[in-house]
Parts: sequence; structure tokens; C-alpha cells
Amino acid sequence: MKHINTFESFINEAYRQVPYNAKISGKYEITIDGKNLVTNVAGFERQDDDNDSLYFMDDDPLKAEHGSFIVKNSDMIKLSKGSTVNAVCSKHGKPAKIKRVGDL
Repeated sequence: MKHINTFESFINEAYRQVPYNAKISGKYEITIDGKNLVTNVAGFERQDDDNDSLYFMDDDPLKAEHGSFIVKNSDMIKLSKGSTVNAVCSKHGKPAKIKRVGDL
């Protein structure tokens, strides 16, 4: 008998909840346009079915310049463990590399 994929089998491939104990907010090292910056990330929210949005503190000048950083949902656990991941600026679509380097 052939196995037929159903809609329910595809649900697990989409967005996955980030565990409540994953450390996402904190100090980040950001590389964009050849510059290295260190700033604080206040938290994150779901962007769409495949991505999350990391947002800055309200008074951070990077918020006005870049908006937030969009990260693949599958990279969130890597990010919480201190690995460097690719991101995209929400304001102008520039690619960036981000890495969590410490707690707030």
C-alpha cells in the first residue's frame, strides 16, 4: 500500500514554537555592511510561517536604521546557543549575520 501524504503531515514542517526556556533576548554582535556592532535585543515575535523577528529596545538607534532582524525559525535554537546565523533587516532587506554573545 502506498503512503499518501496528508495535510496533517505537513503541519510539523512549518513553524515550530521556540521553547520557553530558550535564551533569545540579550547582547548581540551584528555584522552588517562590513561593520561589527554590539547591541541589545529585547525579544522576538513570529513573523510568518518560516521566520521570527528579533526586535531592539525602543531607544536603540539601530531600530530606526534597520527595523528588526528576520531570522529563520529553524535557526532560533542555534541562535540561543550562541551560534552565528543569517538574518535580514526588515526595513531595507540587507543581509546580516547575528550572534548572541551574552545576557542583558
